[in-house]
Amino acid sequence: MAKQKHSTEGSTAPPSAESKCNRPIVRTGVKIGNMQLNRYGYRKWYWADTYHWILRLTWPRFLLFVTTLYLSVNLLFACLYYLFPGSVNNVKPGSFLDLYFFSIETLATVGYGNMSPATFPGHVIASIEILLGMMGIAVITGLVFARFARPTARIEFSKVAVITHFNGVPTLMLRAANERNNMILEASVHMTFVRSELTKEGTTFNRFYELKLERERTGVFALSWTIMHKIDHNSPLYGLSAVDLVAQDAGISISMSGQDDTLSDTVHARHSYAAHEILFGQRFVDIITATPHSNEVIMDFTKFHDTVEDGIAAPAACFIEVNPENKRKRIKSESKLRFRKNYATLLEEEVIYFLNVV
Repeated sequence: MAKQKHSTEGSTAPPSAESKCNRPIVRTGVKIGNMQLNRYGYRKWYWADTYHWILRLTWPRFLLFVTTLYLSVNLLFACLYYLFPGSVNNVKPGSFLDLYFFSIETLATVGYGNMSPATFPGHVIASIEILLGMMGIAVITGLVFARFARPTARIEFSKVAVITHFNGVPTLMLRAANERNNMILEASVHMTFVRSELTKEGTTFNRFYELKLERERTGVFALSWTIMHKIDHNSPLYGLSAVDLVAQDAGISISMSGQDDTLSDTVHARHSYAAHEILFGQRFVDIITATPHSNEVIMDFTKFHDTVEDGIAAPAACFIEVNPENKRKRIKSESKLRFRKNYATLLEEEVIYFLNVV
């Protein structure tokens, strides 16, 4: 889609060119692979999305959220009891701590006989708190169950992709591995190549190409899977070197889905590679071995990300790693920044600012 200026009622416009150096970075918490998406002009919070937000929390943050909510609700009701003196029996005069612990007992629908509501306001507040407590227990229980029951994939993708020869044809390769001791059934994978292109009108936009894979599906994904795309005349990668990939702000996005054989539910995984993470003239180290006197197959995860030179002669331009150190670092840094901006789909002003900085 072309990057053009547009305005929407109620949206927040991006900062002007003069203030870009001091502008705050807007982060949404959404990622594609290892790329952070930044957005302008959108509503950051919808109350209808609270359930999805809670499910996306990590377990430590979820426990912190529940604890904070629990203490805050008890504090609120303790303040209500405090506003009506004498509303609770057997409370020390002016003791807010006694009222707070009474609120905890009431919210949990337990009581020890010493303190109880004494007045009409006290009974009303206690009734509301008991109802809220029963509903809260049901909601928290449902959230915990949903978090445990939600299917997730533990698929490890190689840190880099490589371009080497396979059966005499240049081939793009990357690896994926199932880190769980189970199988993913009917696994399928899709690979997309993205690069910046310039139209005849002078507009820069990101074009996505679906890459044809040697094997897009597998019935059983148990150990590892080397995902390959042959670079022939029909491939958008045909004739490109490492320098070309950087110049075109290119990158690769990959997504995988399948059915978890334990939960019988669909799981998903995704990853992405910037131009500097695509190595030319390298191949992956073999990590699977079979013992000679048994049917055991061993996979060595310690070498999962390792690559070695393939020993096949190639144009010097294809080897980004043999450039001088300062140039190599500059190319990697520029490529990483450009690829992040591609996925963030910033407006034309962002592109102009980036080119000026570089």
